[in-house]
Amino acid sequence: MRVLLMVFSVCAAAAVAGAQPPAPPAPAASTLDFEFFRTRVQPIFLAKRPGHARCITCHRTGTPRLIELKDGQTMWDEAQSRRNFEVWQRVVVPGDPEASRLLMHPLAKSAGGDVFHGGGRHWDSKADPEWQTLAAWVRTGTPAATTTQGSGLDFDVYRSRIEPIFLKERAPNEGAGMCIGCHARIATRLRLQPLSPGATTWTEAQSRQNFEVVQRVVVPGDPAASPLAIHPLATAAGGDAQHTGGKFWTSADHPEYQAVVTWIRSAAANPAAAARPAPTLDFAFFRERVQPIFLAKRPGHARCITCHRTGTPRLIELPAGQATWDEAQSRQNFEVWRRVVVPGDPEASRLLMHPLAKSVGGDVFHGGGRHWDSKSDPEWQTLAAWVRGETITRSSR
Repeated sequence: MRVLLMVFSVCAAAAVAGAQPPAPPAPAASTLDFEFFRTRVQPIFLAKRPGHARCITCHRTGTPRLIELKDGQTMWDEAQSRRNFEVWQRVVVPGDPEASRLLMHPLAKSAGGDVFHGGGRHWDSKADPEWQTLAAWVRTGTPAATTTQGSGLDFDVYRSRIEPIFLKERAPNEGAGMCIGCHARIATRLRLQPLSPGATTWTEAQSRQNFEVVQRVVVPGDPAASPLAIHPLATAAGGDAQHTGGKFWTSADHPEYQAVVTWIRSAAANPAAAARPAPTLDFAFFRERVQPIFLAKRPGHARCITCHRTGTPRLIELPAGQATWDEAQSRQNFEVWRRVVVPGDPEASRLLMHPLAKSVGGDVFHGGGRHWDSKSDPEWQTLAAWVRGETITRSSR
């Protein structure tokens, strides 16, 4: 069976039922108002809505996490509220309600909400009093300063020549539709802003947000090392091995490809980016810890190898009587499967997000079903450790 690799949105991750969440790492100082959150936002998490569970019903075990209330406790105390505050500010973009998952996940799609929210749609309109309360809280925060000037990439050229490429409707032989159709929904480095209802292009503020994101897939001055250029380019023309959305450009002479290349070449290399290399994926960890996951049997599901011995990404088929892959076969698997990983970022890696339940942030589709109901699943955690650059020695301490 050939498994189609499709794309997804990041939502929430469930954890072990009944477990208290670990204390979150110390974040940067927040500009969001804590008292507003404690007195006006938290009651929304406890409100009962017809046809829907309360937010706390799912989020006492899911992500973002809410501290579970003890029997007889009707509201969080000061210390618990501060823990909630530290966690929930991470799904907010200070100063920008419409870029904040806290507001857009439970909003009706017809009103511009996100593609998926496991708890349903709480608000049919941004005029809903709860939505407006959350928006008021988000606006108490100071918007982060933009960093686009440091990259050497030209924003005006980006907006006039590069961004329209993301909105072009593709012919049947050119890929899987408009770039935004996937990249406004998927957990990947290139996460574009959704268009507002009725809009045909982005506002300047949205374009600047897109610009910040696009820089993650560009190496200034080096098109050949930039996923933005080589992902949609045919392999015969110098592109990389795979792009889920298809190959838009069959030749390096394609005008869109040339526009992207010219824009990237016009920027000087960014020393700051070079100083922060992505983690190196460890082969020994892959062979000893990751590959056994591909062979594991799960109730109600076929083993990964059942589909992926012929599907993409491909696993080397095991000869009769061979229980696992030898060194050479493992290295072949390693080279293929590293392509569906973003080193250092498990939640942008298709290897982890495709088989994860949609209710906890997984892809919209995985032909082999959902192997993990939670990111706390030991297999998911093993894969995440590999993506973060763990080695056998370091992970065994």
